Amino acid sequence: MKALAILSVFIALIFVALPAVSSASTPTLPPPPSSLPSITYYYDSTHYTITSTEWGSFFGEIIDNKSYVSYDWINVSTQDLIVFDLSYTGLNPFGLELVVALSSIGFPSVSNMTKAFLSIENKPSQIPGYSNIQALDAGAYPGFSFSKPVTNYTGEYIGIGIIVALFASIFVLYYVFNRKK
Repeated sequence: MKALAILSVFIALIFVALPAVSSASTPTLPPPPSSLPSITYYYDSTHYTITSTEWGSFFGEIIDNKSYVSYDWINVSTQDLIVFDLSYTGLNPFGLELVVALSSIGFPSVSNMTKAFLSIENKPSQIPGYSNIQALDAGAYPGFSFSKPVTNYTGEYIGIGIIVALFASIFVLYYVFNRKK
């Protein structure tokens, strides 16, 4: 009976530990800086600079807008990594796509940034099988191949946990009530 109890506890621990093992390859995301770097680009031989203020408008008006992106990025402290690299000093591939699209539109206004965003939303992201907008809607950073869509494992593992608990209780009850005295 002790062996059966130990086995059932071991199996339950495996199911509890699976989410931690699956995310082990994801690097720790650094906290955002106090201000975002400025990015310069050219449009018709005129140079424009996207400042921290314009980046703030982009995130507030486009990324945090449910009519464009369904995932709740406003509550993610590292949402700036949607466009910046891990050091927050340069652009990741998605950010570069956005700035290249913006360089064919013009001044970095919210309206033009929206047009640039919409022009690249269906392009493939760095996450295999996801477009840029699909990655953003799933809570993943489209510019990083290591980023995984946010998945709620709770429902999946609750069902498995209930099944394991039922089998364990059946075995325990069987041995408790069928003991020979």
